[in-house]
Amino acid sequence: MKKNLINLILFVFVLSSVARSQTVSYVVPDSGYQGSYFPISVHGSGTEWHYSSYFGIFFDSAGGLVTTGIQMINDSLLTGNLHIIGKMPVGWRWIRVVDGFQNVYYKDSALRVLLSIPVVPTLKLPPNNSINQLQNPTLLWDSNGSAASFRVQVSTDTNFNNIVIDSTLSNTPLVVRPNFLGLGVKYFWRVNATNSLGTSDWSVIWKFTIRETGISVISSEIPSEYMLFNNFPNPFNPSTSIRYSIPYRPPGNTFVTLKIYDVTGKEVAMLVNQNQKPGTYEVTFGANSVSSGIYFYQIQAGSFMQTKKMVLIK
Repeated sequence: MKKNLINLILFVFVLSSVARSQTVSYVVPDSGYQGSYFPISVHGSGTEWHYSSYFGIFFDSAGGLVTTGIQMINDSLLTGNLHIIGKMPVGWRWIRVVDGFQNVYYKDSALRVLLSIPVVPTLKLPPNNSINQLQNPTLLWDSNGSAASFRVQVSTDTNFNNIVIDSTLSNTPLVVRPNFLGLGVKYFWRVNATNSLGTSDWSVIWKFTIRETGISVISSEIPSEYMLFNNFPNPFNPSTSIRYSIPYRPPGNTFVTLKIYDVTGKEVAMLVNQNQKPGTYEVTFGANSVSSGIYFYQIQAGSFMQTKKMVLIK
């Protein structure tokens, strides 16, 4: 028993000693294009890779290069398949090979990511099929470091025959100017990306609907305190008005949000999302696209927050 324990200790000692001599020499191929998927081989110098039954191959810390199907061919050769995601930044990337004993074999500038035509952008906001959007919504899509510009189109039809916005930007997002889009109108939007090698296909088409009424100033008289009034009518169908007051608080204007939530806490609509002067305002919530039930409206203005309940009956 004692002899076996000594032999085990010696084996571990020898293994750990050998591990320090192993290095990664080079990777074949040593470059690949964004969005590509191809086999690679990792070449090393040393004699101990056969001790391990498991290997992990990692490029960079950004997570944009994924290696699968890793196999040990011999003590100096590992193979696998590498996927470079389309939005991976270009340039040289290091490699780390990790074996089953947590030994790490590292080489700097092992693989170079090359520029390709940008991948199709992914739309983010406003949510697809959303309703009661402000007249100046923020159109957001995923950023792409390899794109030099993005083209954004907004139309009132799915075929984009009636385009109301056609803008080219260097980055995301696009903030529509106030009161530009029509009240109660459904809009469709899409984005593509361009760099020195070409232009991507258009993204999928998303749609959103602008709320049916705007914000009305009921009184410019400066209130003494924040106030969220009961909506009227309540219960309501299909719309109800919500009134609130904003007092003067230094330095002057107050950033105000007024949101509608359902009983699960999911945001249904954003009615107000802007800086406002002191005064009393009224906004209408049109509920044509939501089902009957209990809803909550919540205002946040500076440090003031208040929530009230309303009932939609169809």
